[in-house]
Amino acid sequence: MSSSPSTIRLGPLRLAPTAAGGLYCLVSMLGYSTANACMRQLSELHSVSTWAVCNKELITVVAVGPWLLRQAWRRQSGFPTGRPLAILIAVGLGTELIGNIGVQWGYEVVGLAVMVPAYTGFLLTTTTILGGVLLGERVSARNLAAVGLLILAVTMLGIAAAQATPAAAVHLPASPAKIAAAIVVAAATGIVFSLLGIAIRHCVTGTTSNSAVVVIITATGVLTLGPLSLVQAGAANLMATSWQQYALMLAAGVCNLVAFFALVRALHLTTVLHVNMVTAGQVAAAAIIGVLFFREVCSGWLLLGVGLMIVGILAFGSPADQEAIDAHV
Repeated sequence: MSSSPSTIRLGPLRLAPTAAGGLYCLVSMLGYSTANACMRQLSELHSVSTWAVCNKELITVVAVGPWLLRQAWRRQSGFPTGRPLAILIAVGLGTELIGNIGVQWGYEVVGLAVMVPAYTGFLLTTTTILGGVLLGERVSARNLAAVGLLILAVTMLGIAAAQATPAAAVHLPASPAKIAAAIVVAAATGIVFSLLGIAIRHCVTGTTSNSAVVVIITATGVLTLGPLSLVQAGAANLMATSWQQYALMLAAGVCNLVAFFALVRALHLTTVLHVNMVTAGQVAAAAIIGVLFFREVCSGWLLLGVGLMIVGILAFGSPADQEAIDAHV
């Protein structure tokens, strides 16, 4: 693997890989936050969760799949084989069947501003540990302190959201057992999303193209959740999906497509921990969206959590292992 370029061109700008990666993280955060809001609204409309996630992922497959096939015909696709392909399929299954479905179910039980902080806290903690163990990413004392601030911030946001749960949940009221189950699902989701980021980082710093990663992960969702939706809800219920629901699925899919490409590009340019630290800003976005659009209560805990989130992100220093980034970024 050859040395990486010292700067990355973004339109008229030339930025260091870490700075460019940070910009892609910001785009990813905004895209995922908007997609989360659309999926949350689908929960209020009582959409079939597996069908909603399937259609959201289908947008990416339809938009990028034909282009990838054309590149494959020209033998320029960067499509993985062997171990990298097996890794992406495995994390894709976990992402769709545990992560995305778990999050959608959590929206129905505890709402947007509880579920997002919960799984993000587990995501950050898991990434801090596994990024060093599996990828050899070094974590400085400053970055550990920043992780601590972010975990404290998501805890405070979780407290704020939990106080507003009766106003936020779709099915009222949620039993204590159901709320506890949602937190367990959030923990599993955070772990799965952490493994997804690590797997993507491992593959895109090899010979696998960004487009191939995006299509494999989303196609895994379409191929599994489509049949599962038919079995779970039946053809009649799927046919009864309204145009408003399909419009929200389309909007979520477009935002997810933009966010996923930005995420993969960011993981090509900088470390998994750095990416997840910046994209953790979607926790604050989830809290704000919950207050403005889903009648969730704005409290002192919420304001303190958002403030700590911003401080934690700004406190994060430059990743220590940029020399390992692939030359074809």
